[in-house]
Amino acid sequence: MQGRVTLLEANRPTVTTADGVSYLCYLRGRIKRDIGRVLVGDWVDFEPTDAGEGWIRHIYPRKNQLLRPPMANVEGLFVVFSVSQPKGSLELLDKRLVLADLTGLAAEIIITKIDLADRDVVESLAAVYRRAGYRVWPVSGHTGEGLEAWRTTPREGIWVFTGESGVGKSTLLHRVLPEEEVVVQGLSRIGRGQQTTRTVRLYPLGSFWLADSPGYTALTTTVTDPARIREAFGEFRGITCRFHDCWHRSEPDCGVRDKVAQGDIAAWRYAHYLALLQEWVKSY
Repeated sequence: MQGRVTLLEANRPTVTTADGVSYLCYLRGRIKRDIGRVLVGDWVDFEPTDAGEGWIRHIYPRKNQLLRPPMANVEGLFVVFSVSQPKGSLELLDKRLVLADLTGLAAEIIITKIDLADRDVVESLAAVYRRAGYRVWPVSGHTGEGLEAWRTTPREGIWVFTGESGVGKSTLLHRVLPEEEVVVQGLSRIGRGQQTTRTVRLYPLGSFWLADSPGYTALTTTVTDPARIREAFGEFRGITCRFHDCWHRSEPDCGVRDKVAQGDIAAWRYAHYLALLQEWVKSY
């Protein structure tokens, strides 16, 4: 029987079949030796038992693998960003988006807590990222505003629900998956979100799987081709510079810098681009 690993707790994988039946499984010793570990998102063959458990017999080759969070066969990232209580880091948001591009993942942005924010600010922020080529979903986990359009948009595969602690990921899960037991916890005294997710778990949501993963505030990757960072900023595409390989730093007649000066490209997005070059590339 075939299924997908949808939860991993205490090294015990839960495998869910196409018809939605889940089995708490064990790994055979040979597979442990050959594969090393099973990941949430793995496709497996397993042998079910009468007790509702099973033995994993085979793990299929992975399309891709993420280290943080540890997952396999991921299609894209839902990067969740809070505009209030606590206000998220735009620099970290851009870092996550570039990471998605570098690893070949699709990315969409969910702006949360819009019921607590100035709507003009929300729309201005959304417009910046839409110009860069992203789908942007302003939503409220409290009122449910915007969630139906986001939830019912056709997608395939596994999408990772990720963002800083306290941005409202668990609240959104509770809204779109009311039948699931999703732990929601309040904010600490300093306005930071208290960690509510301890493990990676997949939830079926229409045509795709939604992954809730532990929050974190830093992402790291190795960049061997600095041009990949430049290409990840969609608003730079199609702009003419004097030099074909312009890095948009101090080169003369740079079209990107002109657009920043004119206000057509957000100055903070451009600043984040320069910061990522400085951080991720040793020489360029």
